Amino acid sequence: MAVLVSAGLLSACGDDSPAAGNETTAPAVEDPTRPNNVGREEPSPVPEGARRVSVTARSSAFDPNEIVVASGEPVAIVLTSEDARHYFVIDELDAHVSAGAGETAVGGFRAHEPGRYAFYCSVAGHREAGMEGTLVVEAHQ
Repeated sequence: MAVLVSAGLLSACGDDSPAAGNETTAPAVEDPTRPNNVGREEPSPVPEGARRVSVTARSSAFDPNEIVVASGEPVAIVLTSEDARHYFVIDELDAHVSAGAGETAVGGFRAHEPGRYAFYCSVAGHREAGMEGTLVVEAHQ
């Protein structure tokens, strides 16, 4: 009986459901209580007149892994996935788009502040495997 009670307590410790009271400090899109990026299915809106930037996702990489835009420039990320579901996420800009294997999807943003912003795939383990890049926002001339 004691073995059964101990096993039940140990299995309860591994519960990752929101009801278990687990908290995480990871960004919301990587939150394990939001499996498969719930809330990120719809791409971020594409601003009118956006410049289209093609990005290919495969294995654990984006091509290109650096994107340069001007501050205030409207941008549309045209994400094509070659092998599995991948997400393209820029937290600071609330930009996100996802594409399944063999699919292409479009999401957009407009970055007003010059600087360097990380973009990454928010599928569990992908960013940790190196699936990230840099958005460089240059001051508008």
